Amino acid sequence: MEPRTESVRTVVHVGPAGDRVREAAAKSTVVDGPDRVVTVDPEAIGDASPDPADVRLIVCELTPASGVDSLVAIREAVPGVPSLAVVADDAAVDDALAAGATDVLVRRDGVDEPTLLARRIDTVATTPTRPPLAAEPTERLLDAIDDAFYTLDTDGALRRWNDSLGEITGYGDDELEGKHALELFAGADRDRIADAIETVLETGTATVEAELIAKDGGATPIEFTGALVTDADGTPRGIVGIGRNVTDRREREDQLLRLRQAVETVVESAPLTLFEVEPDGTVSTVRGETLSRRLRRRVTPGDDVAEVFGDQPRVRSAVDAAFAGESAHELVDLADATLETWLQPSLDETGAVSRVIGLTLDVTEREERAGMLDQIQANAGEVIWMSTPSKESMDFVTDSYETVWGRSPETLDENATSFVEAVHPDDRERVEAAVAEQREDPDAYEETYRVIRPDGEVRWVHDQSSGVYEGGELTRIVGIATDVTVRKRRERELRLKNRAIETAPVGIAIHEATGPRSPITYVNEAFEATTGYEPDSIAGEGLSELVGDATDGDRIRELETALEAGEHRSRTAVLHRADGTPFWGRIAVAPVVETDGDVTHAVTFVQDVTESKEHEQSIERHLAEFGEVLAEDLGVPLREARGHLDAAIDDGADEELRRATRSIETAISLVDDLATVHSFSVEPRHLSESMRESLPGSTAGDE
Repeated sequence: MEPRTESVRTVVHVGPAGDRVREAAAKSTVVDGPDRVVTVDPEAIGDASPDPADVRLIVCELTPASGVDSLVAIREAVPGVPSLAVVADDAAVDDALAAGATDVLVRRDGVDEPTLLARRIDTVATTPTRPPLAAEPTERLLDAIDDAFYTLDTDGALRRWNDSLGEITGYGDDELEGKHALELFAGADRDRIADAIETVLETGTATVEAELIAKDGGATPIEFTGALVTDADGTPRGIVGIGRNVTDRREREDQLLRLRQAVETVVESAPLTLFEVEPDGTVSTVRGETLSRRLRRRVTPGDDVAEVFGDQPRVRSAVDAAFAGESAHELVDLADATLETWLQPSLDETGAVSRVIGLTLDVTEREERAGMLDQIQANAGEVIWMSTPSKESMDFVTDSYETVWGRSPETLDENATSFVEAVHPDDRERVEAAVAEQREDPDAYEETYRVIRPDGEVRWVHDQSSGVYEGGELTRIVGIATDVTVRKRRERELRLKNRAIETAPVGIAIHEATGPRSPITYVNEAFEATTGYEPDSIAGEGLSELVGDATDGDRIRELETALEAGEHRSRTAVLHRADGTPFWGRIAVAPVVETDGDVTHAVTFVQDVTESKEHEQSIERHLAEFGEVLAEDLGVPLREARGHLDAAIDDGADEELRRATRSIETAISLVDDLATVHSFSVEPRHLSESMRESLPGSTAGDE
């Protein structure tokens, strides 16, 4: 501070060296000569003190005998006046400051004390009265410091400290008194502290970082800065220092280190390149191989950026813009790749652009996926959609939404849930409730509902979704809505066909055509009623299950051969029910041909024709009986007539007799034919009779 040229009126002096003070006043630039110094006897301060209004400065010499009492007394007698304490050694400095001295001058041997004192008088005289910190005791000021304050003697023992050091160590004042600094450290840290103390004693200052071990064993990283305290002749008196807790800094350094390692890992493994461009256009730094690989040339420090991006004028212009202070972002399309490039100007302390930092990321796959996504959006048959969990917005929807809903996808931009408005009234309440639950559990959402298009057409839609999570938090919901109208129609037709087969009056069995024996996989109710076989008992069996003792095996084998060959065939044969009862059955088999021509299944129709067969046999039986009657009633007389005619011929009636003979022969021939018919009908009639006899409650005489 420059001394004021304005002079002060009175300098009050307390102490034995009045002449020395007056000599200093003569050299002062603010005191009007040595006669302005008034020396006051320490014993008579209260009585001989001048008016405070006439006093501008107090100079008080402190001796070991008087201590600070004279300083306290004169300050009380002349309050509000700056005071300069003169002490014999450094040990009294703190006491003088604690007593309220504005400044302290320590006497040194070999020093021009009057000149030094004059300078201090000028400084203190121009210092504002009662500065805030000067009025506070030193201990309170030190305790207000967040950092740990300490003083050591030259042996390294603690002599003074503030509250912060006590809080860090956990020791009380009595425990810290005289404790050697090395006792607060362990291992290599103790060696570092010992070296630092030695360095301070040798060079005057040192800084070291070590972990201080507290009373409870906890370790705190502290950065210690110490300075040497010497007396007037330069002899070391001790060490004063500050210890700063660097836990937060270490954490930040660790985070920075991890971040740096992560960046280096990303640069080495990720498809990107970091580079820097100097103002002269040369590349100064290159990290990562992506740029070199995609440009098909090696990019190294010293390359001209204009040559690196020789066929990319937009990038070169972006570099120029970055040097002008503008950030740039470009997509660079190469022959077989796409690079995304960011250019950021780096400013020096004056705000000027010192270099440009560039980042190039290979986004070839991303752009290809984006292209595919565009294709999906335009051509997907399903309605693929993505929304926020709260349905505040619909982030993505394919163009097929308009095909199914008959409404533009842009309507979902205005209201993400407007698709519900088109849902059939009978389904809407259910869908609205499901959409509300979808926000909490999107993976459970799966609904099938009807949509009414603006033209009145009704479409069936199957809608399901899944959640997208980031860090365990639901961020998006993705779904697929499929038009299942055709499937619904086919399901309805299939149900109708299934019902028709189930209720058909003829027995129906479905076979697998690919397996041996063409096993049965399904039979309808009529099949069970006709054959007596339940679905479970006949499943996996073939037609041979209907064969019995009275069955014509050749006919069944013909049907089985047709099944295996995928041919149509029909046969009537005696079959046997599950309880062994025979019946006449008509069996027809037919292949089930797929659209590609393959035969995977076949169908069998079984019909009970016992009644019609017995009716046919009844007619045959009556014909046979009629033949027997003719044979019996006409045969004998005709043969007798022929005998008589033969005798008459022998007697000579030639022509008429020959005619009669021909007529009789014709009648006999007819009778023989009727007898033949009779012989053919005997066997079937016996079979039908045996079948009737086997039926419950039948008798041998049943017709």
